[in-house]
Amino acid sequence: MFEWLKDFANNYGTLINILYGGVAILLTFLFGGKLFYVLAQRRIDHLEEQLDQKSKELDQRTQQLGASRTELSKVKLLAGVLDGKLNLISTAFDGGSQNLWLRQPTDGDRPNDYAEKIQEGIPIVLIANLKGGVGKTTLAANLAAYFEEKHDERVLAIDLDYQGSLSSMLLPENANRKSRDRRTLEQLIDGSADKNATLAHSKPIRGSKLDSRIIECDDPFANFETRLLIEWLMGATKGDIRYNLARALCSKEVQGEFKRVIIDAPPRLTTGFVNALCASTHLVVPFVLDILSAERVGLFLGSVKQMKPKLFPHLELAAVIGTMKGDGSQRLRETEAKALDEAKRRVKDVWKHGDDFVLDKLLVPRKQPFADAAGISIAYYESDEVKAIIDPIGDVIFNRTRRETLRYENQRIEEGTRELRSSPADIGVEPVQ
Repeated sequence: MFEWLKDFANNYGTLINILYGGVAILLTFLFGGKLFYVLAQRRIDHLEEQLDQKSKELDQRTQQLGASRTELSKVKLLAGVLDGKLNLISTAFDGGSQNLWLRQPTDGDRPNDYAEKIQEGIPIVLIANLKGGVGKTTLAANLAAYFEEKHDERVLAIDLDYQGSLSSMLLPENANRKSRDRRTLEQLIDGSADKNATLAHSKPIRGSKLDSRIIECDDPFANFETRLLIEWLMGATKGDIRYNLARALCSKEVQGEFKRVIIDAPPRLTTGFVNALCASTHLVVPFVLDILSAERVGLFLGSVKQMKPKLFPHLELAAVIGTMKGDGSQRLRETEAKALDEAKRRVKDVWKHGDDFVLDKLLVPRKQPFADAAGISIAYYESDEVKAIIDPIGDVIFNRTRRETLRYENQRIEEGTRELRSSPADIGVEPVQ
């Protein structure tokens, strides 16, 4: 058998090799091609998965790019708006001749029945001058005491000077030692105040027997005023901020609780100051008895007169009062007499009948009781000498701000106007030939 196989191999070896090679090639073709196909298909599938992934990433990037373009458009639009607002602010502070507070119209922005409420409401007296150190706060504090003691008026005092001097004078000692609550004042000026809450958060005035109150002020109020002004110029406030205090003081809550409001203004035309001008019925202007201060009276009243027709047409000048008289005598020194004459001239140039407003016989001298009481008590309650100074000044202001007197005068003027429209014979006057 073995021999036979050997002979077969020798005789047919070449054929066997050929057949073996063919079979090998055939097997390789059959099984290797299938393997190649499988491997190739897997590669194709992998590449397709990668393509799908890249396609999804491309879609995401396209969406992100679209969102970024939309956001960029919004940013550009916002930048344009901000540029416009910044331009408004820049224009407002460009130093031009137009008053900053007259750059916005007032039509439709005043409180409802503004004129009627101002004319028929309680007296709201503003003690103001754009020059500092003229005795505004001293006069405001002692007039508050005068009106309560002599006329039984419950007074609401408002401190609008961020230095808080009136607050220091009028707040009781225990309240003076605590941090000031400026929120009530800020809410009055930005228009967010609830009227009842405002009165509830006011503080009692020291020595008051009628529960007269004060709305206090402190340093941070200055930054608040500036921020509110900028927001208003940018159109970012609700309503006209110039009349927010007027809305509060003309409310039935304030009008029903108090007989008079006294406001101490800062020596700058701030947001609070303009609110006070729009809310007040009468203006009292103290000035130091020197030429420089007398000149400033005219400049200040000129600014007021410029704003008056558009912003607060019903504000009346009650008195211009000389302060810091140098000695206790009735005789005026030469410089003081010149200052009074200058004040009269300046007031008359701006306001009609200027001589009537300058109280040249009623001056506030430098007296130690005023200084001794500052921050400790109210000089009016402590010193008969101070009472003798304040009472006649208070009497003039009281008579000039009496609502009954004003209503009578308005009625008399109206009746006189109607009579003048009649014929001369109707009113008993001989006709002019």
